[in-house]
Amino acid sequence: MTATVGAAVGVTVGAVIDMPRVDALADFRPARITQLYDRGGRSFSSYARQRRIPLAPHEIPEQVKQAVIAVEDRNFYRHGGLDLWGILRAAVTNFRSGRTVEGASTLTMQLTRQLFLTPEKTFRRKVEEALLAVEIEKNYTKDQILALYLNHGFLGHNQYGIEAASRFFFGKPSASLSVAEAATLVGIFQRPGRLSPYNAPDAVKARRNHVLGRMLDEGFLDREQHRAAVAQPLVVVEHGPREESGAYFAEDIRRHLESRQGSAALLEGGLQVQTTLDLDIQRSVDKGLRAGLAALDRRRGFRGPHLRLPLRIDDAELPSWSSGRAVADGWFEGVVLESGPSTARIKHQDEVYTLTPEGMAWTGKKSPSQILTRGDVAWFRIGAPDERSSPILLLEQEPLLQAAAIVLESSSGAIRAMAGGWDFGRSQYNRATQARRQTGSAFKLFVYGAALDAGFTPADTILDAPVAFRGQDNQLSYSPRNYYNQYYGIVTLTRALEQSFNVTAVKLMDVVGIDKVIHFARQAGVESDLPPYPSLALGAADLIPIELAAAYASIANQGVWIQPYLIEKVETPEGAVLEKRVPRTRKVTSPATATVLRRMLEGVVDRGTARSLSDLDLDIAGKTGTTNDYSNAWFAGFTPRYTICVWVGYDQPRSMGRGMAGDKVAVPIWRRIAEDGLATGWLTAGERFPPPSGVVPVWIDRGSGHRASAETAGAIEMLFLPGTEPEATASGRWATILSLPWYQQKAFYRPKPRERMPATVTELDAGVVEDSGEGGEAPGEEEAPPP
Repeated sequence: MTATVGAAVGVTVGAVIDMPRVDALADFRPARITQLYDRGGRSFSSYARQRRIPLAPHEIPEQVKQAVIAVEDRNFYRHGGLDLWGILRAAVTNFRSGRTVEGASTLTMQLTRQLFLTPEKTFRRKVEEALLAVEIEKNYTKDQILALYLNHGFLGHNQYGIEAASRFFFGKPSASLSVAEAATLVGIFQRPGRLSPYNAPDAVKARRNHVLGRMLDEGFLDREQHRAAVAQPLVVVEHGPREESGAYFAEDIRRHLESRQGSAALLEGGLQVQTTLDLDIQRSVDKGLRAGLAALDRRRGFRGPHLRLPLRIDDAELPSWSSGRAVADGWFEGVVLESGPSTARIKHQDEVYTLTPEGMAWTGKKSPSQILTRGDVAWFRIGAPDERSSPILLLEQEPLLQAAAIVLESSSGAIRAMAGGWDFGRSQYNRATQARRQTGSAFKLFVYGAALDAGFTPADTILDAPVAFRGQDNQLSYSPRNYYNQYYGIVTLTRALEQSFNVTAVKLMDVVGIDKVIHFARQAGVESDLPPYPSLALGAADLIPIELAAAYASIANQGVWIQPYLIEKVETPEGAVLEKRVPRTRKVTSPATATVLRRMLEGVVDRGTARSLSDLDLDIAGKTGTTNDYSNAWFAGFTPRYTICVWVGYDQPRSMGRGMAGDKVAVPIWRRIAEDGLATGWLTAGERFPPPSGVVPVWIDRGSGHRASAETAGAIEMLFLPGTEPEATASGRWATILSLPWYQQKAFYRPKPRERMPATVTELDAGVVEDSGEGGEAPGEEEAPPP
């Protein structure tokens, strides 16, 4: 007996000696969630090891306090850390049942176990638990202890604390919880690994009702309130298989924060990050990019199911089903249970949907049994084939192509939206900020910008005719070609840019000087390597989409480049500023020259390769781009407020197929984004570019560049720097000259200084090395060769 008492005393003394200092709780800062907010203050992403949103004691909802006290520690406000009556009651109850059915730990003792001790069930640990609980009660108020308990506890699914769990399970702050919802969360504290509303709803509901019963017993509820709460169904937020809006945007910020602030601050520090993202714009980008890629992929037909299951199809479950139920317009994997001539039965979780020929019309097949058999796994979506249709089950397939899209606010450099690919879950590689791809004719912005800086005007002409470039050994090395292998003779710079003539662009860069073109590109923010070869004019250099977007934005912004940025400000939870955006700007060209170039780019939309956008009710300027063998397709365009850049291609560059040029591939996606922007209001219908200043508007003949009246057929209004307006007047003689073949026009053309004149047929037949940057854009219908 003496030995037993001595051992107990020894354990107690040892526990006291090793006991942690509870005053450290005054400085206790649980790991907090780093939150990313869009420009309107809406949270769109977060990072944390433990997803926790701490509440101050006065912020704990009353119904949550009552629930936890009723079920965990009825005498919480009456004991000093140890509940002696509770210990006695538990001992009697457990003795009568022959097993442990009731615990004697107070909330304070449970808190000490969570914060300081291990879960091992030893006498020493129980002593330490009791002693620490008493010390905590001496140093902190009851409400402080309760707040620590409710902020610290784990509730499953990486959610810590009552507030984070409330938002995760019920989609609202804990202050808005009903009594039944509060009881649900408090009930989960007991066994968070087993009590998940998603995986064990019946067990969660039973535990919730037990908590409600204890609240009734303790007088926190009357019988009517108890009856209503028990009758309330368990309804939690579905976390379905949907694309997280702004996922690529958030990942770029995560990498930045980790490198600048460190992993600990990112995952535990609760950083508050004000970003440039606009969720409304981002949703338009996500929607437009995904719909556009899916439409492009459908042109190639249905490739078949991506998986086929073996036996026991009726009991099959797919890993993706754990993400939640199918939601409207969301993609989900379905298993084919049965496929017949007129319908197919598709299983997803415990639901069975019907696929009709209307839902698979894009495949070109009229019967589901032609393409699907029992056990096939394919992608489906609940949606409408068009705006006039009612929602039905639609067959889908993941596209092989990838894309990137960026929306910049031209005047500030703020990135308002960014998508780096089809699906962040499938690939986290951000093609908008990491991929280097040839830009094709979209690079011509820099060629024509440098030409205007060098004194050229939109009415100046170049002879679009065969030209040869020789290498160091004086051998023929490169000869640019136009689409259709046709040459157009005397062309104005305006017409050449609108119709994306390749030969004109290469000759113009040669005349202006390749060093000046590279300088213009550098001023516009291009940091990628720019090889000093003739094919650079056609986009042979590899650029990052964000570089090209910022360059076009500089023209929209009156010739001033502003470095694109994602973050406005980074703060600690206490409001201390860790980072704040410092603008970085650079002059690219004069405001007047930028205005002239903008008007030329408007012509690309009004009459040129992007004319399919001309019916949209707002001003647009931009340039398409296509690389050799149709391996990359671009459209970089801007409205009075935003610059939108779209790229499409394969991750491993290869041909997308004959005719898959910028106007057929990238422009439709750009259009989808803009149409949704007009529908949702972030683009304003009828918005126009500001009236030009510092320039002179003159009507010219588009073919010759000579002055014309507004009523003259083929006349367009162009802008000129003062003193550079054309003097000659358009005449029927020039119309006749321009109708001749290029080699007959040559006699009427006055070459520009340093302009290379046409090579002989013999030279061209000697051999040409085609460069991979050669553009492949079809010019306007009026430029097509005769049939």
